[in-house]
Parts: sequence; structure tokens; C-alpha cells
Amino acid sequence: MSVDRARNSALNRIGEPPKLRFPDDWTLSTSWKRAQAAPAECGPANPSEYDVLMGYTNSDDLAHHRVLFALLDGSLRAECPCKGYTHRGFCAHVAYLWWRWVRSDLAVTDLDTGETHLSPPWWLSIPDREAGDSR
Repeated sequence: MSVDRARNSALNRIGEPPKLRFPDDWTLSTSWKRAQAAPAECGPANPSEYDVLMGYTNSDDLAHHRVLFALLDGSLRAECPCKGYTHRGFCAHVAYLWWRWVRSDLAVTDLDTGETHLSPPWWLSIPDREAGDSR
């Protein structure tokens, strides 16, 4: 899938793809801890989505989720079909992609420019709920 098609697909969803917003105390969350400890693998499905295979720390079974994780209109957009994301707006699958990206181990596509970023660009601002930042 081309970057243009991926961008159009993201824009044609019912509602705009959500901007990534970290919940309060996200670094202490079960999702964040699981993202760092559970067996996991990921790979790009297309320019805007990743296939994430993630298990639990006590199991060899890996579950598959296709996760939207791309830059669009200057914001990081993330969405996962799992129950955790549906109920809390944050999950281990999204946390895993973020963890890989901030460690320069994931290439994230800017759907506006087609450029890939091996780490979060300097201009990216992730809203901080505790500070009341609504960007």
C-alpha cells in the first residue's frame, strides 16, 4: 500500500484517527510494563499500520493485533482493536510500538510527507494530561 493510500485510508475511517494520549501514570501501568517484558514482535503491515504479536510473560502464545501507528497532520495517531485500547485508550500494543520507536528501533511514517522517522521527531508534542496540555 502506498503512503497516499494509507493516508486516505486513515482519513476515511469513521471519525478521525485518535491522537496518542498517554493516560495518567502510564509509566506505572500494566500496559507499559507488559510492553517491555512480554515476548513480542512487530512488523509493518503498510505505511500506517503494524502487525504486533504479543504474548504474556507466563505464556508462549502470541496474539496478533493490527495497530495504527503513524504521523498525520503533525500528530502521532495510534489505535488498536484490543479490549484494553477500546476501554482505556491505551494498551500494551501501542506502548510496545512507542517503546521501540523512542529507542530508534521502529520506522514510523509521516502520512503527509511520506518521510519515515526512526525516532520521534523534535517537533512532535505528546499531550500531557496532568499538565492540562490539549494539543
